[in-house]
Amino acid sequence: MRLGLLDVLRSKLRFGLLTGALAVLVFLLLFLSTLSATLLGFLTGAVEHNSADVLVYSAASKRNLQASRLDPSVLEAVRAVPGVAAAGPIGQTTLSAEVGRGLGDLSLFGYQPGQPGGPARIVSGREPGPGEALVDRSDAPNGFRIGATIVLEPSGRTLKVVGYTEGSRFNAAPTAYTTIDTYRGVVAAANPKAPFVPDNLVGVEVARGATVSSVAAAVDAAVPGVEALPRAAAVASIPGVSSITASFDLIVGITFVIVAVVTGFFFLILTVQKLRVFAGLRALGATSRYLAASVLTQVAGVVTAGVAAGTAMLAGAAALSSPAFPLAVDTRLVLLSGLAVLGSSAVASVLAVRRVARVDPLVAAGAR
Repeated sequence: MRLGLLDVLRSKLRFGLLTGALAVLVFLLLFLSTLSATLLGFLTGAVEHNSADVLVYSAASKRNLQASRLDPSVLEAVRAVPGVAAAGPIGQTTLSAEVGRGLGDLSLFGYQPGQPGGPARIVSGREPGPGEALVDRSDAPNGFRIGATIVLEPSGRTLKVVGYTEGSRFNAAPTAYTTIDTYRGVVAAANPKAPFVPDNLVGVEVARGATVSSVAAAVDAAVPGVEALPRAAAVASIPGVSSITASFDLIVGITFVIVAVVTGFFFLILTVQKLRVFAGLRALGATSRYLAASVLTQVAGVVTAGVAAGTAMLAGAAALSSPAFPLAVDTRLVLLSGLAVLGSSAVASVLAVRRVARVDPLVAAGAR
């Protein structure tokens, strides 16, 4: 261990350049993972952070929230299913809205306060009443601030913002949550000839002692024409999520492999260059374990410094990010990524360690 540290101190430039290169690669790895999580959160937050354990769709919708249409009678049928502690209606529509900065798209959700189906957490303000709404906090820079008035087009109806949610956007558009009665009034005003306003989903809270999967299966069996999904499955079923996830996973995976290959090859080349020195140390009595430990110490030191520097770069990028698309340092992501990079780099450096362990002391006498 001491030998490895002394070597690093003697070759500061060499190891400094490797640490810098590793820091940039780790930053890219963390940045891409954070960017992916933020983008997916903006697409799926309304479902992922919904208060319901199970979401009930119409079977004909093929798990598409916006295509799902449920008769109001489905709500009572779901409530009667064993294992259902509570159930609430969920409506969703996309329309144009104005908050003082011109018209823009707004994803509007309707839910019944006190029942499953609304946002899981209100971070500021209170539950909405008639003519009121919650909005995602990330939309505040776009004019959706508490106290602001949202004008809905083409009906001209208004909603007053009374609170903030977090991580509850849908389809990356500004998202508002109002009471189901207000929602139905807005939709009916835009479609005056419709006989009734259908619900898009029914949110279900699972009773204590029951499992999410068993309740979903019970709803499917008891209520005709519906498909019940656990919340995680509903998130994965949102159009575009699987392709975006696969794309980012591929990019992150390639970056991860590059980190491991760069670190492994560096130490392999470094070890080959110092075979004569290692052979001499073996001739003086140094064990293979001692020499291998010196290499692994260098790997651990360089990777730890690189991960720390990469995390600092991510923190800087997060501080400079826009409030409308906020990036944050996820401690769990940093720890898992750091351990994964350290482990993969150590594995990639096995060739270097094996080369050290196989050094024959007799080589010292004739090494060139």
